[in-house]
Amino acid sequence: MDVRIRAAESGDVPAMARVYVDAWRTTNAGILPSEYLDGLSYRKAELKWYRVLADHQDTPKYFVAETHVGKVVGLAGGGPEREGNPTYRAELYLIYLLAGYQRQGLGRLLVSAVAEESRANGFHSMLVWTFKDTHGACRFYKSLGGELIGSGTITIGGRDVTEVCYGWRNIADLAANQSQEHKGLWNTPHLQDGHRQSLETSSSN
Repeated sequence: MDVRIRAAESGDVPAMARVYVDAWRTTNAGILPSEYLDGLSYRKAELKWYRVLADHQDTPKYFVAETHVGKVVGLAGGGPEREGNPTYRAELYLIYLLAGYQRQGLGRLLVSAVAEESRANGFHSMLVWTFKDTHGACRFYKSLGGELIGSGTITIGGRDVTEVCYGWRNIADLAANQSQEHKGLWNTPHLQDGHRQSLETSSSN
């Protein structure tokens, strides 16, 4: 399967909305209330993503994974850490992959793109929040060298959900995975890893 990772554009929004909603539903089934997941709307997600991209026109903080036939199957984004952590200065805000494209290395490529962009903006450390019970996501971040650095609780759809936080003090190795020779080119991802997580904690997966 050939894919490329590139900066998200406004024309990607309908596809991004579908990935966003479908990933939330598949990843968080059994973790979040079913009525909350059923109530997610492609249309509302589209409006959200139009606003997000409009707010970040000058910097490619959001990336998509696109197949050779032009299908968007994943997305990720990041930027400055949002709660003033003195050690971890950047944050992976979200990463999503459609179920059929997980465990094929796309997750690693998307994280690498965010890490590379963060380094280009002067950040050298990064964190990410995810739900504690999304075990695949936790294993994924650990496999990338993330250290468990915190936890907390948020309420979504009337249910209290435990979050955990993983951090990287030096993201140079993460960024190196998105090598210059692969940037913007079609490439076949490694077949070792690749979990996607709906990171939308306050917001994260």
